[in-house]
Amino acid sequence: MFQPWRFKLKEAEVALEQGRLEDAARLLREGDLPTYLPAQQMLAQVAAKVGGRAALRARGGEFETAWRDLDAARNLSGESTDWLSAHKSVMDYALEVVVNHLRGNDFDGAIAQLDKLAKRKPAGGSLAALREVARRLDSARKLSLRGKFADAEAQLHAATALQPGLAFIGDQKQLCHERGERYRLLSEQLHRALAVSDWTAAVAAADSILEIAPENPVARDARKRAWNEVGAKFADSRVAGPRSVAETQHWPGSDSTKKHEASDESTERPRAPRFLLWIDGVGGYLVCLSDEVYIGQSFPGSKADVAIQADISRRHVKIRREGEGYVLDPLHEKVKVDGKPVSSPMLLSDGDELELGEGVRLRFRKPHVLSASARLEMISRHRTQPFVDGILLMAESCVLGPKWQNHVVCREWKGDVVLFRQEEKIFCRAMESIEIDGTLHDGRGRLASNSHVQGTDFSLTLEPCS
Repeated sequence: MFQPWRFKLKEAEVALEQGRLEDAARLLREGDLPTYLPAQQMLAQVAAKVGGRAALRARGGEFETAWRDLDAARNLSGESTDWLSAHKSVMDYALEVVVNHLRGNDFDGAIAQLDKLAKRKPAGGSLAALREVARRLDSARKLSLRGKFADAEAQLHAATALQPGLAFIGDQKQLCHERGERYRLLSEQLHRALAVSDWTAAVAAADSILEIAPENPVARDARKRAWNEVGAKFADSRVAGPRSVAETQHWPGSDSTKKHEASDESTERPRAPRFLLWIDGVGGYLVCLSDEVYIGQSFPGSKADVAIQADISRRHVKIRREGEGYVLDPLHEKVKVDGKPVSSPMLLSDGDELELGEGVRLRFRKPHVLSASARLEMISRHRTQPFVDGILLMAESCVLGPKWQNHVVCREWKGDVVLFRQEEKIFCRAMESIEIDGTLHDGRGRLASNSHVQGTDFSLTLEPCS
């Protein structure tokens, strides 16, 4: 006579063959079936299948379900040889994700992934080694940004010793060495230019240094000093008498000029040309096209180019483009730059923090060394009207794309898209065919005031702004 438990075993076998692993596991654990050897053997097969499924899911990036499968497989048959093999596969795929984060300089992402894996208590010291590699690579990146390439190279050498199999670290080490050599030559050029007060050469050398070491304090200070000196030439018509070098940071104007600035608030002036730029998946930006931009309070009938909903003067400051630089003209007494009160025109530097009135804070950015365009970012919680994510002070061109030095950083894009001005018209240029208002263009086309531009991985729209 056929024993009842064999019917259950057969039912579980059918479920296993059909890939219904959870049903098979449930049937094999019902009643006294687990006491029979054939059921135990089949349960081990189910556990092996679940472990194999975990490895497949991990390969596809589905780590949460992969770990759940591994837990289920262990509950079915313990940490068997099959389970250990599956666990190793899942862990290897997870570590590949960590390495990809490291390769892309996403150190926070790498650490977050390592923290998740640490809860799984893997064998060996691979997690600790990768955590130290992440720390070393992050340190190398920060040192490189400041121009300390020798120290950065030492950090990369230590990272290589910890994980010799990561070839990309060797590539970074080579790049770091090459940049260090270039930095040494540029530093010599910069110091020679400063020694003979060749400000044009000093600006060129400082800009070249900042291309490879954007946070280098020597180059930033030298560039600011050089621009202060060069900028004084632009302001000759505003200067009342000779000044010492120490006075070049602020550009005091003549009495008549100051009176004119004091009356700016009461002088009606139409808004300068501007438009809104909406970038899908990134945000909205107010693009100001004039060389002079007024920032002030938002209210009905406001003529400020950048209107902010805050308790500030209706024309609080003016920012004007002078050659490759920008000058801040305070039109109200409550103006600070980097925490210091400002009462006369001064040259702005990339990264300067502006404070208007009581707590309205913006950051001035001039990220692209080959473009005179700049960006203003709201730091405080105040909003502009219309509400946007940032303000672009557009000179001849504005670069959008994935690089950190772009005027608008679009991380998911594969390449740069450039908006540029030509004969008072706006054009768009890309390294691929683009569609403008439904018409296909071979990488370049003129934009209207309300154009829509579409590429393979980007989409943006212009909107008139009165």
